[in-house]
Amino acid sequence: MNKLDELCKAHLSKETIPKCDSNNEETTLLPRSLTHFATGLVRVAKDDLMSTIDFGVPPNPDTKGLDALIVYNVKDALPSGISNANSPEIPLLTATNATENCDTLNVVLTNNPGPTRQCLALVGSQYQSYHVQRYMRRDKHHSGLNSKFPLELTSRGLTRNGKVEFPPPSPTDVLDHQESLRTYLNNADGIRKKLKETIDGMGVKTVVVLTCNHGQSELLMNFVCSSRSRGFDLKNVLVFPTDIETKELAEGMGLTTFYEETIMASIPKGEAKFYGDIIFRKVMFAKVLCVQLVNELSHDLLFMDVDIVWYKDPLLYFENKTLPDFDIYFQDDGSRQERYAPYSANSGFYYVRQNERTKHLFRHLLYSGDLINAWYSHQQVLIALLAEYNSLLGLSVKILAKEMEEFPGGVQYHRKNEAMKKIMRRDSNAIIFHMSWTTNKDNKLKFFQQMGEWHVQDKCIGKRFDEITNEPVGTKGALIQPCCSAEPIIKCHYKDKPSIIPCKDSPSIDRNGESFW
Repeated sequence: MNKLDELCKAHLSKETIPKCDSNNEETTLLPRSLTHFATGLVRVAKDDLMSTIDFGVPPNPDTKGLDALIVYNVKDALPSGISNANSPEIPLLTATNATENCDTLNVVLTNNPGPTRQCLALVGSQYQSYHVQRYMRRDKHHSGLNSKFPLELTSRGLTRNGKVEFPPPSPTDVLDHQESLRTYLNNADGIRKKLKETIDGMGVKTVVVLTCNHGQSELLMNFVCSSRSRGFDLKNVLVFPTDIETKELAEGMGLTTFYEETIMASIPKGEAKFYGDIIFRKVMFAKVLCVQLVNELSHDLLFMDVDIVWYKDPLLYFENKTLPDFDIYFQDDGSRQERYAPYSANSGFYYVRQNERTKHLFRHLLYSGDLINAWYSHQQVLIALLAEYNSLLGLSVKILAKEMEEFPGGVQYHRKNEAMKKIMRRDSNAIIFHMSWTTNKDNKLKFFQQMGEWHVQDKCIGKRFDEITNEPVGTKGALIQPCCSAEPIIKCHYKDKPSIIPCKDSPSIDRNGESFW
């Protein structure tokens, strides 16, 4: 074993390391052949670095006590007072001290996704790249990790088991998207003009954007009834219905609508049966379109799915001047699958500040409908574009971490009983609740009922306007009295899901599910 090996072994085994070899000569960690891009290293506590410089990504709460590594390309970038950052004992500094002389800081977020023997190569003195190339040992013509083969250039969407998360769109995906996009572009000028008139008539700066088809209309109605029960003014809410039935219902609930049949005609009226089915994908186009239109008209906006209830007005949070200044804020989805890296942004609740960066982002998302078709979700496409434009345009993205109390959703509902018990006791700082991570509308309805967050009378569920009231169609607010219950309609369904009352006598929905109470 040579001296450097001994020093490395000693560095791994104890805190203090001799700085001189047996000839009393100073030792170095990095050989001269690396100093063309690495003249020194320091450690910084990971929590300190991520709190000093907010990268916007959701933090990992399980890394307390771990460090980040900073590599200095040139000696002038070394922190003041550090004469040698190339010794076997890597100094530990504060984030402020470690970066005080850095003119620029390139940040690489890395983790080991699964039980793979992952390596990280830093290649200096090359044309600068702001992307990470990924190589995997595999058969070039067949997917999946296989250590018998050489390293091959690999999509970040290819899992070690061979699943392709990011396939290129098929000809059918492309043609379907082109047809929808062609219809929109041929009518865009007229649509924008009418939408501007609608928003101007609302008299608001920030628009709360929702879209809904008839299959999900009772969730929209519940949002309104629940909000009214808490006294919220919904003057900022603009609904983009995808069918005439939902337009009539939304207006009957007192909401402002914008309905454009030419671009919504292809979207089915029924509910999605599961995540990613054909109806789900068609509705995704509406979700992209309504945000892009409002953003293009230079309005800040809050987009939200209809399976949400408000405990407090979320606009007060996002319009607070003390909020760190980001271009776009997302609820944390909670999933840490590779296909959602690096943000895990929930595409069902997010706030957008209008500027040229966000406008370009949502134009590109609109033009990427072929990928949405191929990937069964606009969430994956949106996150990929967030990462790209964070790098290319400096688009600042903030994920409202799932550890916060303010923006709970499906991850808390299905996995965090203590957080949900605080909500049930009304002892939480929650601003909204989003019933994400839930298979279908029927389960969302049941879960809301036993949470004490359902306010829609049974006679209004799944009905058209003219099946509920004899009032003329278009009468604004005509459905509030017959459909809204001031008090929550509470029903037990499953003992193993959060409930405002004990539901111990109800069955479990999950295998081996234990009682919530």
